[in-house]
Amino acid sequence: MIAPGDSIDSGDAMRRSLHRSHQARAQFLGAAIVVSFFVTVLGASVFLGAVMVVGTMHTDVSTGGLTAHGRTARIARPLSNGILCHYVVFDNKTAQTVEDRIGRCDEGKPKADKPPTFSWGK
Repeated sequence: MIAPGDSIDSGDAMRRSLHRSHQARAQFLGAAIVVSFFVTVLGASVFLGAVMVVGTMHTDVSTGGLTAHGRTARIARPLSNGILCHYVVFDNKTAQTVEDRIGRCDEGKPKADKPPTFSWGK
């Protein structure tokens, strides 16, 4: 025989069970969101690292590939006649030198409009 108090307890137990089910689902979804965030961050960092490594491996060593600003230095060595210079390009990142060309030593220097004059007392 079912007592009147038994039916109230079973409804209360069902509500508690339903509440626990909702609480477990909320905890699972929260944990899934946090885990997916960290997996996304980890995946993005691995991807960017791989892109950087592959980009470093595919750099061009010829003179045309050494044009990054501040990465190369152009060194001029004068030849025996003093008018012509032998240019060498030095890559600061890889420490490689590439022979460039032979040209006039005064290339790239600004031309003076008139020679400076000397005057006493000024």
